[in-house]
Amino acid sequence: MKIIIVDDVKGYREVAKRRICSKDNVVEFGCGSGKTTKLLAKISSKVLALDKSSSEIFKARERLHGYLNVYIEQIDVWDVRSVKNAILSYLDGRVDILMVDVGGVEDHGNVLTLTWRYMHILKHKLIIIKNRLLNRFLSFCVKDGEN
Repeated sequence: MKIIIVDDVKGYREVAKRRICSKDNVVEFGCGSGKTTKLLAKISSKVLALDKSSSEIFKARERLHGYLNVYIEQIDVWDVRSVKNAILSYLDGRVDILMVDVGGVEDHGNVLTLTWRYMHILKHKLIIIKNRLLNRFLSFCVKDGEN
């Protein structure tokens, strides 16, 4: 499994375009109004888009009306049971790519905790995270033995 962390929405979508293929099932945490979801719908097999905001879910459903490979649900992604049930229901339990955008400046500790939780539950091949603080923190990290 690989994890890619990006700084902003432009990088988030660029990585998605490069890494997601037509046979992939994608789960998107924090779909918002569905702008990235629309891109995912065009390049993947199925997309399960989740957000806790009812107003954002409404906008996403309007934006993606007619896309038969997109499933949009109002679920707080911290509710693991509900997320797992939605994955079983809409994606037959198969997740290839996990996209995490739970607020670009969301506390990076929360993003790590959330991602860690799902790393051990889902059997996906790639996680793409959009979080500016986490990306900047990692840019300062080096492995032992490096300069």
